[in-house]
Amino acid sequence: MKVGIVGAGGMAGYHYDGFVRAGAEVVAMADTDLKRAEAFGKSRGITRFYPSLTEMIAGEPGLDAVSIITPNKFHKPLVIEALNKGKHVYCEKPPALNASEMA
Repeated sequence: MKVGIVGAGGMAGYHYDGFVRAGAEVVAMADTDLKRAEAFGKSRGITRFYPSLTEMIAGEPGLDAVSIITPNKFHKPLVIEALNKGKHVYCEKPPALNASEMA
């Protein structure tokens, strides 16, 4: 399974390690702060970086899944975008800001 991580913040390492232990290959990373993404990814062998989920999905046609590790307010739109592009999604909790957004 080829995974792309969205968000290079504090939880990215935890998610990366979990995917690798499970046998997945983390192939790309997206973050609006490309320098932060590169600093995180290069130390782990990730070589492809994007400023957005949209660009990562377009640039990585073989991507099976994405892991959303962003501030909570961005979860819902990113999850919906990835699902609409046919990707499996792992998301930090909460998946939305309130119950009505989950409908």
